[in-house]
Amino acid sequence: MAELLGTHSYQLDPKGRISLPSRFREAFAGGAVLTLGQDGCLFCFPRAEWEMRAAEVRNLPLSDAGGRAYARMFFGKAEAVELDSQGRLLIPQRLRSEVGIAKEAVVLGVFDRMEVWDRVTHERYESGHGGAYQAGALEPRGKS
Repeated sequence: MAELLGTHSYQLDPKGRISLPSRFREAFAGGAVLTLGQDGCLFCFPRAEWEMRAAEVRNLPLSDAGGRAYARMFFGKAEAVELDSQGRLLIPQRLRSEVGIAKEAVVLGVFDRMEVWDRVTHERYESGHGGAYQAGALEPRGKS
C-alpha cells in the first residue's frame, strides 16, 4: 500500500486536469476511483484500496437504511479514472461541480487515499479544525 502524504496546491488546466506529485503517480499507476468524499471533498482511491473499501460498503446489510444510503452515495458518485501519460488526473466535471472545485484545487495525501478539495473550502476546513488539532482538543472517535 502506498503512503500518500502531504498537501499540494494546483491550478486545474482548461480540461479539468491536475498533475499529481511524482510520488503519488506510482500509487495510481494501476488506475484510480474518484468518488464524492465527506466534508466537501472528493476521495480518490488507488485501485487496490478502492477494492477493499468497496468490499466494506458492499457488506453493509441491505436491510439497513443508512447502509443503503451510504452505498448509493459512495458507488453512485464514483468514477474510474486513469492518469494520462504526463501523470495528470482528469477530474470529471460532475464531480468538480459536486464539491465546488473551479480553478484552484488542494490535494491531500491521507495515507491510503488522496483527497481533492476546492482551495477556499479546504482553507475554511483547516481554519475550523487546525487550532483544535494543535491544541490537542481534536480527537478521533474509534470503533468501540
